[in-house]
Amino acid sequence: MNSQNHQTAIVARGVSKTYEKKVQALKGLDLDIRKGEVFTLLGPNGAGKTTFLRILCTQLMPSAGEAHIMGRSVVKEPEAVRENIAMVPQDAMAYSNFTPWDYAYYFCLLRGMDKAVARKKAEDSIKAMLMWDMKDKPCQSMSGGEKRRALIAATIASDAPVLMLDEPTSGLDAIGRRNVWSALRERAAQGKTIILTTHMMDEAEMVSDRLAIINKGELVTVGTTVEIKRQVPSKYRVIVPEDEIDKSKFPEMTKIGDRLVIYLRTDEEAIELVREMLRKGVQAEAAPVTLEDAFVRLAGGELE
Repeated sequence: MNSQNHQTAIVARGVSKTYEKKVQALKGLDLDIRKGEVFTLLGPNGAGKTTFLRILCTQLMPSAGEAHIMGRSVVKEPEAVRENIAMVPQDAMAYSNFTPWDYAYYFCLLRGMDKAVARKKAEDSIKAMLMWDMKDKPCQSMSGGEKRRALIAATIASDAPVLMLDEPTSGLDAIGRRNVWSALRERAAQGKTIILTTHMMDEAEMVSDRLAIINKGELVTVGTTVEIKRQVPSKYRVIVPEDEIDKSKFPEMTKIGDRLVIYLRTDEEAIELVREMLRKGVQAEAAPVTLEDAFVRLAGGELE
């Protein structure tokens, strides 16, 4: 993370949203997001991540609470907030005969850049998404993943201080996803604040400086990946077939079909269990606990 600026870009206090029929999508969320960091909202579908982003980007009024972006109130100063943000919504798709170049270049002009700067920003962002060879291809003839990358390129080109991306890599292949992660990390290093939502653990782990786990509209925990994993007492996991193990020996486990994930405190315990399985001729694998293990433990639920 950019060490020179520990100022806060986004401050949320008591942000709540209740929809009709008394559905509570958010329940008093408090968050501080620093300038120059990639901050991820992690949680299952329906956790309230998109609702929170829509409030931050002034599309939705909170039922209670307040949020400020770069010192401006999302409730009282929405126009000033919009000057500081650019967003890729979850369900947005590039369409019609616009090309990636059209999206990136004209978005920059709309934000008040002169033509030379807009051209440079558009070129840089389209190249960052590995789309330069298709910059003049109409989006209607592209795949879903390519359309998504065209929108991300336009958002990055905007040069806004705060970039918001709702499930940005859904529908992208592994190379496309890593490319987006790389582009976001580079923008954060330049001092941009990036907030994104995901329900994909590897994405949260790879791209975030810090992350917040949200479940059922509530903030479960905030921290780095390492800090969040530390909240789980077990440090190692061993995956074994269910019928090969004496369950009474192990206090902590998760059942996944006909397999068990056994959680253990030390690497010695994990290695000993793997040896025991190998002596029986049974395949077993040990690994450190993952962010997903921590999520399931802390949020008390499985992810899709």
